[in-house]
Amino acid sequence: MTPQVRDHQADHRWYMASIWGYFLAAGVQGVLFPWIIAFVLNEGSDRVGIAQMIAMLPMLMLGLFGGAAADRSELRGHLMRLQAIAILPPLALALLIYNGVLNYELMIFYALILSSIGGYIMPARDSMLSRVAVNSMGGNIQRAVALAMSGQFLGQVGGFLLGSPAEYVGAWPLFILQSMLLAFAMFATSRLAPAPPMSRASARRTPFRDVKEGLLAVLRHDRIRPVLTLMFFSGVLFMGVFLVLFPILIRDVYHGSSREIGFVFMSFFGGIGISSLVLSRLRPIRRQGRVIMLAMCVGSVVMVLVHFHPPILGVDALALVWGLAAGVSMSQARAIVQESASDEMRARMLAGFNLGTMGGGPIGSLLTGYVIEWIGPLNAVLVPSGLMVILWIAVYAFTPLWKIEAPASARA
Repeated sequence: MTPQVRDHQADHRWYMASIWGYFLAAGVQGVLFPWIIAFVLNEGSDRVGIAQMIAMLPMLMLGLFGGAAADRSELRGHLMRLQAIAILPPLALALLIYNGVLNYELMIFYALILSSIGGYIMPARDSMLSRVAVNSMGGNIQRAVALAMSGQFLGQVGGFLLGSPAEYVGAWPLFILQSMLLAFAMFATSRLAPAPPMSRASARRTPFRDVKEGLLAVLRHDRIRPVLTLMFFSGVLFMGVFLVLFPILIRDVYHGSSREIGFVFMSFFGGIGISSLVLSRLRPIRRQGRVIMLAMCVGSVVMVLVHFHPPILGVDALALVWGLAAGVSMSQARAIVQESASDEMRARMLAGFNLGTMGGGPIGSLLTGYVIEWIGPLNAVLVPSGLMVILWIAVYAFTPLWKIEAPASARA
């Protein structure tokens, strides 16, 4: 009995190590990509918005097929192969930049490739979480999700810190570092126990049928659908603000560079990681829907305060507060899906949920870029704040989200 428990705990440690490696790399990427577009290539806010939109689209659209592939595959080997492929694009870009080749079109092509690979990695990694949680945490999904999110976002904070000196060391050494971190994530994944598909029948089905089933299962589920509604529209309102407005704000209003971008990103994602880590140490939350809706209000308050042009350290502090609230809402939203999804369709349902929650991001990024061009960055932050009030009232009045609670088994 004892060796078996020790093996399960080792699985969880290696899973967390894989998350840290992958998201340290994602953090480096998160600083380098907008810094190169906005600062090195000096593109306007509309082109920054277009670049961020294009960088997200493949991950969202291919995520549905990634979920179908994950449900039919042995997850450990499937995830290892994908992570091995992800090592190559940053290495190739580092070589091109070292030889003096860098332009807007190249960065868009690079982002498209990496985002496409991520569309397959994300649902496989999320589906693996439930396997690890059942064995090592007795099925405590809220705690498993909170721990995974703390690793994800604190890892990104570390990546932002590693990527923030880009203006001093150059981009190509940091892209090599990104590849090395992805290689470590692949190694950590190789140490996990094999995870065969839960249903043999799914291997005989077509990917398009699997995708349709997963998407319909999410849209028809009474617990998941209202969460998805709020997360999608909040993504339209706020994700573009974060990905497009903050880099432009730092460049045009605060006259900063990669270091300041790194700090504001570190503050936001650090807040998510900290609140997720705290949640993993507490008893499971009972009134999940109510907590999600209240946490969503914080983003609107932060945007209003940013409008009044606080010093850059004030922007960092506001981003930290926003991140603390976002960690609560995101962890509870994902816990609801993990608790509600069936074993046979978990990866597909998670992929469908990811499409819904992140699907607003490309729309928001594109619109935010043009809103900034129209009224300026400090005024642009007020638009999502005002629209969020309308969204919140509509969700409260027309969906049961406020009343959604964790199942009794999850609160034990």
